[in-house]
Amino acid sequence: MQAKGKGYTKIFILFLLVLLAGCGSQSASTNNEGVKEDSEKLEKVKQVTNWFAEPEHGGNYAALMKGFYKEAGIDMTIEPGGPQVSPIQIVASGEADFGITQADDILLARDKGIPIVAIGAIFQVNPQALLYQADQNIKDFSDLNGRTVYTAPGTGYWAYIKKAYQLDNAKEMAYSGQLTPFIENKESVTQCYITAEPFALKQQGIETKYLLIHDSGYQPYGNVIFTTEKMVKEKPELVKRFMEATTKGWEYYKDHSDEVNPFIHEYNPDLSMEALEYGAEQQLNLIFGHDAKDHGFGYMSQERWNTLQNQLYELGLIKKKEDIANAYTNEFLAKN
Repeated sequence: MQAKGKGYTKIFILFLLVLLAGCGSQSASTNNEGVKEDSEKLEKVKQVTNWFAEPEHGGNYAALMKGFYKEAGIDMTIEPGGPQVSPIQIVASGEADFGITQADDILLARDKGIPIVAIGAIFQVNPQALLYQADQNIKDFSDLNGRTVYTAPGTGYWAYIKKAYQLDNAKEMAYSGQLTPFIENKESVTQCYITAEPFALKQQGIETKYLLIHDSGYQPYGNVIFTTEKMVKEKPELVKRFMEATTKGWEYYKDHSDEVNPFIHEYNPDLSMEALEYGAEQQLNLIFGHDAKDHGFGYMSQERWNTLQNQLYELGLIKKKEDIANAYTNEFLAKN
């Protein structure tokens, strides 16, 4: 009897184990399906930046890293830009949903019939500048006459500065993204972001100074986030969720750049951690100061957009003026 009883006990235990395993399997299957369902609920979205991953895109990467886009129902992909990448073309063609460019490029594109709309400005003060070696006798933009200036072809700020400061003898050279020509020609000047190139050159033992483009009187917003008119019209709720998550990312990056920078470094290993830290510090007031103090991250004023449009028109860079309200909107920004 005892032996027989032990046999029944073993069979019963095996039955329980099989039953429990089945329950566990069913539970795991349900969980996996739940995860799959959650993933399927996320809307796939792509944004393309205007350069390789760097602090100037810090809040966007923070939103990706911290899951703010996922919380907003977005399965986000960030595609880095570069010297041969046109965010405007990529977004306008539908290959990406959102992009980053300069405010004047928004108006230049619209003048060509490309229906894009600015939905927020990362930089209140554009970090673009003209960089020169510190031992050069340059105090103002007028001192650039007779010098070689490396700029991207067709930039609005250079057309404005040439005319405003009568730089008839400045020699224009196409900026390639490389600093070697600038280093070798000590009297030359090159475009830069004050959050990046001054530090990179200092690491090579080259001291520099710069003229901030903003101080010339030409003041487009920098790193403007944009999308298409179609997206604004057909998916305003998605645009709102995207901007809310992006804003949350920038607010996070402002106080936790040291946590996010290693994540950015994974996307751009060529940029050192020291350079990331430098950029994050240098850009704080440019992003969160000025009008952003009172109106919040991303704010854009009608006055500045109107002034920019008038400048481009007077320079002959755009053929017509339109209702500037078509070119930008604060609709999707947090209300302060």
